[in-house]
Amino acid sequence: MKLLVLAAGLGSRFGGIKQLAAVGPRGETLLEYNIFNAVEAGFDSVVFLLKKDIEEDFANLVLSRLPAALPVELAFQSGDSCIPEALRGGLRGAGRVKPWGTGHALLCARQALEGGSFAVMNADDFYGKKGLAAIYGFLADPVRAGAEFCLPGYRMGAVVSPKGSVSRAICSTGPGGLLERIVEHTRVEMSEEGILSIKADGSRERISPDSVASMNLWGLSPAVFPWAEMLFSEFLSDRSHWAKAEFYLPSIIGKMIDAGAAKAWVLPVDEEYFGLTNPEDIVPARQALARRVERGEYPSPLWPGKPMSQEVRR
Repeated sequence: MKLLVLAAGLGSRFGGIKQLAAVGPRGETLLEYNIFNAVEAGFDSVVFLLKKDIEEDFANLVLSRLPAALPVELAFQSGDSCIPEALRGGLRGAGRVKPWGTGHALLCARQALEGGSFAVMNADDFYGKKGLAAIYGFLADPVRAGAEFCLPGYRMGAVVSPKGSVSRAICSTGPGGLLERIVEHTRVEMSEEGILSIKADGSRERISPDSVASMNLWGLSPAVFPWAEMLFSEFLSDRSHWAKAEFYLPSIIGKMIDAGAAKAWVLPVDEEYFGLTNPEDIVPARQALARRVERGEYPSPLWPGKPMSQEVRR
């Protein structure tokens, strides 16, 4: 079963290429620990979605450390990837360079993922062993097929950075953990008033720390792709989206659920959060991983005996 790692983000809040930031005792990146957890859970191959201009650095600093026996594929995301032909001329004139978000990222990796169920995760959040194990267990269940998706549900109060803002989606569930509604919040902050969602117009919404949060870790099937393609075309048909708007993966899932085209299940997960959204996150992330290494949760180096280079498919 494949794992898609979304590693093409520009890192505008972090101030650099956070996918390559060294956080482990031997310089390992955060995404390597997630891959370690995924392999431990049962995933047997990885697809990395990258920007083309970081491919060489990514190969030298990340791929060179992964086990040679782990199959790896690369896919690439840019502002002009997967754009419908009828819209290419207009978008080119608008000068959009930035990629279009996580839903667009999924489409860019479509060719590598249409063979069966797969998981999707960000490169800059630590999901813990339980989240990836829950996803794998769900997807490996032969009863689950077709358009049944899943996501680990984290307690909001446990997955908000103490400094700076993060993106989170709030999940509303029904009987048995069936996802009924998912709402994306692109700027969630911890404040003296509690956890706040800051809207584009400056208004604020208080969020309960006990809310169920999605951290963009999903278990999906290829049934998502026709919907993603259709909805992305609709998204791009609105010219107001051309400058800065992003096309989010949770919105695809939400619209499929609303249309009765999919069911998604929220799998409760209790994990301690850390990630690399803001520059202030790097030191706490290093400290958190050092504690886990000291407790014996991870070896150091993370990939003992691994070769320093690896052939990957492009």
